[in-house]
Amino acid sequence: MSEKKQINIDQMVQQYTHLYDQGYLNNDKLAKLANLYNKSNLLPTSMTTNLFGKDRSNHIKDLIIDYEKKNPVGMKSNVKAWSSVYETHLLTDVFSNYLNLILQYSQNLYNNLFSTKDILEVGEFWVAHYRKGDYTVKHDHGNLLNEFLISGCYYAHIEDNASPIIFDGQRPVYPKNDSLILFSSQTEHEVPPTDGERIIMSFNIRKTKKTQLTTNEYNDVANFILNQ
Repeated sequence: MSEKKQINIDQMVQQYTHLYDQGYLNNDKLAKLANLYNKSNLLPTSMTTNLFGKDRSNHIKDLIIDYEKKNPVGMKSNVKAWSSVYETHLLTDVFSNYLNLILQYSQNLYNNLFSTKDILEVGEFWVAHYRKGDYTVKHDHGNLLNEFLISGCYYAHIEDNASPIIFDGQRPVYPKNDSLILFSSQTEHEVPPTDGERIIMSFNIRKTKKTQLTTNEYNDVANFILNQ
């Protein structure tokens, strides 16, 4: 491969699935890809309070409770509480206005932090209602495809005795009503069994623009990965 050829994360991402499906990648190569992947921009964990104001926060709470009543069977996931499916934003528009505001806020934060001009979109969105004893097992939202850049939770309602969210290697974060927590999708996190109620919106955000490759570029990327 020419030294002048620049191999970037987007190009590797585009070819990863094909190479993996064809059986070209073993565990060692996956580990090497992970090291390259981990060099991409990682959003630090942050919390913004008083995002929408009390009235709008209560409105979001009511929307989630109403949505739960209409969809009482939650999905099975790392969240051991009632939660809607990851495609909720595609099934209803009742949360769209608020979700679009959060998306714009997240995009501005990301671009300002990393001096980029990326256009981002919501890849997954779901709402959840934790009651006493509910919890979330430790997990992350990232993968070698680098699909998601930003993950987050908006807290429409959280009682004083509710469990915090715990990020790997960080102190527990105790959100308040009307607060937004953003973090890298690669960051592992969990929620211990809660005593208090937690009513939230959660989401994963990704880039909209995908790198388009020529045939020669495709071959260069494939050779680069396979020869690591």
